[in-house]
Order: sequence, then C-alpha cells, then structure tokens
Amino acid sequence: MAESMRSSRGPSLTPQLWERFLGGERRACAQVITKVENDPDAVPEIRDRLSGRLGRAIRIGITGPPGVGKSTLTSALARGLADGGNRVGIVAVDPSSPFTGGAFMGDRIRMDALVGDDRVFMRSLASRAGQGGLAPSTAGVADVLEAFGMDRILIETVGVGQAELDVMACADIVVLVLQPSTGDAIQSLKSGIIEAADVVVVNKADLPGVEMLLQSLRFAFSLGAGRPGTNATPILATSAQASEGIGELVAELESQASDLVDSGRHREMRRARLENEIRRAIQTHLWASLERAVGASAKIRRHAEELTLSGGSPYPFIRRACAATQVCQTKEEAWQ
Repeated sequence: MAESMRSSRGPSLTPQLWERFLGGERRACAQVITKVENDPDAVPEIRDRLSGRLGRAIRIGITGPPGVGKSTLTSALARGLADGGNRVGIVAVDPSSPFTGGAFMGDRIRMDALVGDDRVFMRSLASRAGQGGLAPSTAGVADVLEAFGMDRILIETVGVGQAELDVMACADIVVLVLQPSTGDAIQSLKSGIIEAADVVVVNKADLPGVEMLLQSLRFAFSLGAGRPGTNATPILATSAQASEGIGELVAELESQASDLVDSGRHREMRRARLENEIRRAIQTHLWASLERAVGASAKIRRHAEELTLSGGSPYPFIRRACAATQVCQTKEEAWQ
C-alpha cells in the first residue's frame, strides 16, 4: 500500500464512474465492486467516497456446512425481503481452489431465479486467501452495496466448520443453516459455529430426520447452547426449494433488525466493525512500510532458519525488531 494509502496509478473512481454509481447504474456498481475486490490500493479512496452513505443497512450472514442449501435459501430469502419492500444486496462467497486459485461460481447458478429482479443485486466472490468462510474483500463489497442503496445485505459464506466465524465480525444477524439426514446431529451442536447463530434454520425440512434434528437443537439450546448472553435462539424449519417457511424466516429477521436499531446495538456493531477496519488498515500499512524499509519478511525467514538450527528463543530478535520500529510511534496528535 502506498505511503499516502492511495493508489499511485491515478484516481480509482473517475468522476463519470462515480456519477453513474450515484445515479443507480448497476453496471457502475459492479465496476466499483471489481475495484474493491481486485485492487487493495484503490480501497482507501473508494472508502472515502462511500463515507456518509453507510450505517443504515442490516447485514445478515448466512452460514453453515457444505450442502445444506445456503444458496437456495439465500435466493428465496432475498425474494422474500424484497417483497417486503427492501432493496437486497447479496455477497455470495465461493471456495477458491488451493491449486489454481480459481472458483466455480455455483451460487450464480443456484440464484438464477433472481436474474432480472431490479430489487436485488447479487455478486459472487472467490474466497481467495480468506480462511474464515469469507473472502478478504467481503466487508468492502458489502459497503459498496450499502452505499448503492441496499437496505438488507445477505452475506453467504462458503461451507464452514465449527470454528470459522469471520461472519460474526461482518454481519449484524447470523443465520446458521443445517439440514437433517447428514449423520450425527450432535456434531452440529458443538461449540463454535452454533454460538454464532442468532437464528438456526433447518433447511430441506422435507427430508427424513427433520424432527430428530429439531428436537436435538431444542434440547441443546435448553441446556445453554448458543451465543452467551443472548435470548433464546429461534429454531425454524424451511424447505427453500419449495419456498416453505421463508415467510416465517423473513418475519423473524425483520423483527431482529428492528430490535437491533431500537436498542442501539446496530450502532454498536457498526462501531466494532469500524474499529476492526481501522486496526487492520494500520497493521497492513505498517507491515508494508517495514517491508519497504528493511525487507522484514526476508529477515524474519532468515532468523527463523538460524533458530531452527540453534534451538534459540525468537524473543531477543522480536524485542530488537520492536525497539527498532518505535521511531514511528508516539505522536499523540496523529491519534486525535
């Protein structure tokens, strides 16, 4: 990232592109998202432009194991939210190949029912280096969609396990999707992903075993499973393919959205996201500065090789490196 935290290749948003974006042109929105996804150096300028247009939308994370029907449920949910008067943005993350880096954007196929619906804007992202169920650019893309005028933003993760919880930091409401007849239901109840859920949805409820899974979930939550300090987590059954139970899910999410705004928790969640954004940007900038100034990665690699042979402690090197970087630290006025 450049010293000024702006791209050195000129403005990322031309006046014409920004004007088209403000005018609601969908192609312009797609072009801005592409810049956020592919050009990290462009993000600071774009983020500056988006300021003043953020803070109103409700972000809803859709997460769960592979194969439970998240994409089909997201499509049905988007249609239901739009029918309720919302403009809906979708950020759908597909897994990248660890070998080629490519991604098969299957979400686009499963959400083909939304094609041509001007109330909905859907964007697929490859997970790339993201390890917590999301792509690195997910939050930035959600910002673009909110600035474009979306009231509800659905963030669908890749298929996740018990501890991949990036969606908690990116969403105001987290929907955990499960399905029956996939083996031991208790496996779904272990600490981790279940504690992230504000709503649990048992999808594909037309399959055998749905009642057993619902009973297991209700029993687990009666014993204190779920996110600490929250009220009882709703457990709903849906069949997204048949559009069954979607109305009840929409009503539950809209009720939670209203509660978030009325209680002030929506503002607190936005504060936490901004805090994380500031911290990540500063860390990225400082590391880039160290790379430029001293070739930090190469020095760390060389020292690790020496320690591997000597068996020594890394902390003498860490202390020297930290002391050497304190030249950029203590101008209090910069933090005002």
